[in-house]
Amino acid sequence: MTDRRQARIIAMQIFCQLDVMADEFIPQLDDFIAEETSDPTIRQYAQDLARHAWEERESLDQAIQDVAEHWDLSRMAPVDRNIIRAALCELRHKPDVPHRIVINEAIEIGKAFGTADSPAFINGILDAIRKRMKDEGLNATKEEA
Repeated sequence: MTDRRQARIIAMQIFCQLDVMADEFIPQLDDFIAEETSDPTIRQYAQDLARHAWEERESLDQAIQDVAEHWDLSRMAPVDRNIIRAALCELRHKPDVPHRIVINEAIEIGKAFGTADSPAFINGILDAIRKRMKDEGLNATKEEA
């Protein structure tokens, strides 16, 4: 497992906790990450994703909802929704990471933590978001510019 994959998994787990506990979980964030890993690089990456996503949750959720035809965000499987949130946050804030890698990683995490339908669902939503970002000229990586 790569460092970033572990950080992405931790971020997804944090988002699941935030779904349930909301702001009450924020004071526990650092302790949660520390329990999951002692690697400072992984901690920082997970923490960055979690903080960006929590600050921008309404914008992230709107971007997801905009491309999720016939799916209400609240009816999505929590794991799928939170994998997508983590990936979208990474697409927006980590231009050094190619979009295809972010999407592939999200699909792999979906295979590990979601249902049999999760990988295709996650891929569909993230690919639609990626295309929209590209059309709008937002945060294209070097290989995709």
